[in-house]
Amino acid sequence: MSSFGSTYIPWNNVRAQVPQGIQVPMCFYGSLCKLMESKVLGDDFGMRFFMCENYEYDPPKHRGNDRPKWLDTEQSQQDKDWVEREARWARERWQRMLHEEQKEEKCKKDQEEIRRRFEEVERQEPQEREADRERKRERAHRAKKAGPEAIAKGKYPRCTE
Repeated sequence: MSSFGSTYIPWNNVRAQVPQGIQVPMCFYGSLCKLMESKVLGDDFGMRFFMCENYEYDPPKHRGNDRPKWLDTEQSQQDKDWVEREARWARERWQRMLHEEQKEEKCKKDQEEIRRRFEEVERQEPQEREADRERKRERAHRAKKAGPEAIAKGKYPRCTE
């Protein structure tokens, strides 16, 4: 279908009907040209041109005499509006894509921050539990040293006896 390095896009040119009274030129090879309509977004969108019948797609670039012969010299206002609308839609799609990428990046950062905080809490919990146990052991040790009269005075709770 296409050779190596070809930039063929199947929808970039559409065959058009030759209007009444238009003489079809001959190409470099001696055959009648075919009338095509450009569908490439840009300054020549919608414009019609004659192209060599021998080429199914775009002619090679090395032939100077085999350039397309334009039937339309100006782009219609409808085609200009179409190109502008497509360009605006492309800009809007690009902006939405950038916005979504930024949202994804922010979400990843938030998730990383949450994960980091959870790890910090999980790392601190055993230390806090151990500190609480040590404090309770120290209190029980002090209560045993104080003897039974300190317990009777209500200085230490019964659970430390």
